[in-house]
Amino acid sequence: MTAVDIAERRARFRAFGFLILAVLTCGVMIVVRADPENDFTTGLWLGLLVGCADEGARENRRSSCTVGFWAAVGAALFFQLASHFNRGIGAEEVGQIVATAGIVSAMITFAILELRAAR
Repeated sequence: MTAVDIAERRARFRAFGFLILAVLTCGVMIVVRADPENDFTTGLWLGLLVGCADEGARENRRSSCTVGFWAAVGAALFFQLASHFNRGIGAEEVGQIVATAGIVSAMITFAILELRAAR
């Protein structure tokens, strides 16, 4: 097996792993919103950073972080506008949703870029 084959296999593995983590993050968000006393997300969001060794993965991670940043900014602006119409929107739920939007969009973007690189 050549180095290219190994790199492609690792890229596919990372891509599917990040898709699973994105689904898991959305699931955790639903559980946390259903039970506000549950503080499961504290360790989850901090544990999602995965080290990538090759140059392509570093570039994909950089691009996905940019997309995640803009997704979080977009979600924050949306909730800022929505708070004018619904005063019941609290800071805790906005923070969780904005962070989840940024993390999930970054993970999905990274997975798509890794799958594209593995082809």
